Amino acid sequence: MPPIVSEEYKRQKKKEILNSALACFAKKGFQAATIDDIVAHSSISKGAIYNYFKSKEEIYLELMNEQTNETNELLTEKINSFQTATERLLYLFDLYISIDPFDPDRKETIVVHYEFRLHSSRDENLRLLLQERGNRFFIDFVTKIVEQGVKTGEFKKDINPIMVANLFWTIIDGATVQAVLYKEYPYQNILECMKGMVMDTLLETKS
Repeated sequence: MPPIVSEEYKRQKKKEILNSALACFAKKGFQAATIDDIVAHSSISKGAIYNYFKSKEEIYLELMNEQTNETNELLTEKINSFQTATERLLYLFDLYISIDPFDPDRKETIVVHYEFRLHSSRDENLRLLLQERGNRFFIDFVTKIVEQGVKTGEFKKDINPIMVANLFWTIIDGATVQAVLYKEYPYQNILECMKGMVMDTLLETKS
């Protein structure tokens, strides 16, 4: 009989594969990195890797989902500690302003994520999968905050919450990409400026 493998063992083995994959993707780029690179980095056989994942794309998606789930749990808990939509949206802006996109480890991870997003644009199934995930984890998250602000009268009634959510992530993505490309890019200053412009657009003027 084959040995019985515990769920904890499987979880740990998957984590080893994911960590090695991220290191390989960061070093060589998503498209250039291979399963053989992950084998060499992790010392886990190719057959064992394929027991857990069918493809390099599946490894990346699992890696991304794990990171997103962990982040969203913590972020939701923090966001719920604020009472008003204004406080919640300002917190989100300030969270990204506080991030250092020039940190070498963070920069490598950012590059991996954007490389995969560009790669997915050539595969309709992957593109739709990322679009659905983006709506569920990111667009809906900000949309609910803006909807709350409109409902409570904090934000103007004619504001389109989905448009604001898309604008928010466009600002964050744009500033992040610029920071990755240009080391002198004034990342924090740009986001501070955009925060002020967005909030001025949203907030209902009190008479």
